[in-house]
Amino acid sequence: MKISKKAFYLILSSILFFSCNKQQTPKENAFILSGELNGEIPCQLILSEIGKTGFKSADTIVVDEKGKFSKTINLEEETLYSLSLKDDYITLCPKAKEIITIKAETSDFSGSYEVNGSQESQLLKEVNAHNSQVRKTLKSMSDYLKSNDINNLDSVKHVFVKRLQQMHAQELAYSENFIRKNKGSLTTLIVLYRTFEGRPLFDYRHDLTMHKETLDGLSKTLPNNQHTLSLKSFVEQKERENNERLAAENSK
Repeated sequence: MKISKKAFYLILSSILFFSCNKQQTPKENAFILSGELNGEIPCQLILSEIGKTGFKSADTIVVDEKGKFSKTINLEEETLYSLSLKDDYITLCPKAKEIITIKAETSDFSGSYEVNGSQESQLLKEVNAHNSQVRKTLKSMSDYLKSNDINNLDSVKHVFVKRLQQMHAQELAYSENFIRKNKGSLTTLIVLYRTFEGRPLFDYRHDLTMHKETLDGLSKTLPNNQHTLSLKSFVEQKERENNERLAAENSK
């Protein structure tokens, strides 16, 4: 069958178009992190793994003059990541073969970002938004006390202390519900280790209930993961310390 010159070039251009726009597929033990930033560019992002001993730098991701970036990241096992832009950061929880896309403003990276392609990372975005609102409320309360000339300061402080107690109870309920609803997900670790007013939300010195519930979930889904093993070691250590403390108190 004879093909006209016009038809030949049409077929050739179609092949080139689809080959250029074919989406990159990550390997079995990797994920793709891509996206677009608006604002002050070019710049670079720092991707750090959140390991059992703290943050470990994984990759530097260059953002081009159009604000776009894309990089394939090897993933030996499921873990948590911090993606930083200068002093601001977001938290990610990728799975192998995911293609994660991020859009954000450079002026307010953590406050403006959108994430797609990773259900766990979207969960962390919800947690981030919740935490941000709590921090804003606490700051506004603190600023009010500092900036106002209050005649009856003691009575105002009493109201504020009561409000802090209510907020603490609400945050406990929120975190407990998140951990139970997402049992077995690494995202529960971010919530487990939350702080309130600079102190651990879940006071492991007196109650390890939520630590054990988190561990129970992770032991079923990721039994050999570094984060699961680290939490297991932590729980066992705190149980020993608590038992020793109780034994010492009872012997007095």
